[in-house]
Amino acid sequence: AGRSPLDVDVGAEGVGRYPADVEAAVYFCSLEALQNASKHAPEATVTLRVWEEAGGLRFEVADDGPGFDVAAKGRGQGFDNMSDRLGAIGGTVRWDSAPGAGTIISGTLPLTAAPTAERAG
Repeated sequence: AGRSPLDVDVGAEGVGRYPADVEAAVYFCSLEALQNASKHAPEATVTLRVWEEAGGLRFEVADDGPGFDVAAKGRGQGFDNMSDRLGAIGGTVRWDSAPGAGTIISGTLPLTAAPTAERAG
């Protein structure tokens, strides 16, 4: 997010290091979501959050851009890429948006063990 031309607020509380496939999935899906926001909502303020909840690692990229009608636009290659990447390790992705209401892309990955290193604060 530090190299993004967007105004991005990043938050990660109570998380640490995870297996490489989990970290890669969160990283690349977050990157895809930030690239989408940069392309479709360049003036937006974006929030990227990562946290643990109910035995899973969750992430969310939300923007206050123009949004779009998900049903009318359909799924694009970016959504399919995120869905495939997360699905390969048991995770899911959700894409919520509406015209004038911004966009939220969220993903969940199951965790079978605690983080492998000290927690970030």
